[in-house]
Amino acid sequence: MRRRLCLLALPLLFSATGCSSPGYFEAVQPSTSQRAVVYLYRPEATTPGLMKPLRYDYPDLQIDGQSIGTLKYNKHRWVELAPGQHSLRITGLSQIAKWEPRDITYPFTVNPGEIKYLKLDVQYKLDEMVLGQPAPRYLIRVIPQRGEEAVYEIRQTQAQR
Repeated sequence: MRRRLCLLALPLLFSATGCSSPGYFEAVQPSTSQRAVVYLYRPEATTPGLMKPLRYDYPDLQIDGQSIGTLKYNKHRWVELAPGQHSLRITGLSQIAKWEPRDITYPFTVNPGEIKYLKLDVQYKLDEMVLGQPAPRYLIRVIPQRGEEAVYEIRQTQAQR
């Protein structure tokens, strides 16, 4: 009986490990040479343990005051923009967001034909957390990434539309 249960569990084990393997990722190119693409992604937190910071919370992403949607845990999305200076706002102050932390504003510039990668890094601030404190502390920041690095992180995430 025990052996039969083990044999039944084997396919489940293999299918579960298959789901966690990296996916294929190829960046979307700008539609014309006079446009740019910005990838925004939020990979899994590297915090040790099962609890991941703000896993079920998600901010509204706004570029130049216009919402482009939310960014959930372990997801990515992209937007095409005109070249020039832009401002990214990560906020919980909208109806579509489920996000308590304060807003973050990040100015950035894109050039014609460029693909830019911006990582929303959300981690526990372990050096400021002590047992029994009423609420966790977070380190939340936008980090520009080189394409060579970003593609390996993005392929671990899922597209969000």
